[in-house]
This record gives sequence, C-alpha cells and structure tokens, in this order.
Amino acid sequence: MEVTSFIICHDEGPQVKLVCIDIVPNQYTQAVERADALNIGGFSDNVFNVINYFKKGEPTTWLNEIN
Repeated sequence: MEVTSFIICHDEGPQVKLVCIDIVPNQYTQAVERADALNIGGFSDNVFNVINYFKKGEPTTWLNEIN
C-alpha cells in the first residue's frame, strides 16, 4: 500500500494504522513519522510483539520491547 492510499483509507476510518517493515534497515524510512504509522528497520521474532503493541495503542510497551 502506498502512503497516499493509506491517507485516503485513514480519512475513511481513523482507526487504520500503517506498519512498514524494512527487512534491511538503512537511513531512510518508508513512511513519514506519524502517530498512526510505524516504521520498523530489521526483522526478528520480536517484530510481531512490537506490531501488536502498536496496534493496541501501547507505545510505552512497544518502546520497552525495542530497548
């Protein structure tokens, strides 16, 4: 999904969130920083926990998972 498509979907349903996973992290992100968009660089089994916390709106928990 392109970011512009996400914005259109978000306008129709504000509960929509975007998760971008970049398997090989680099200095660029796929989406601009927003409260409803999560950029993940790299991949491990913990990615699924981070996505789940983000989906539930628990940022302090998923930040602790990253640390």
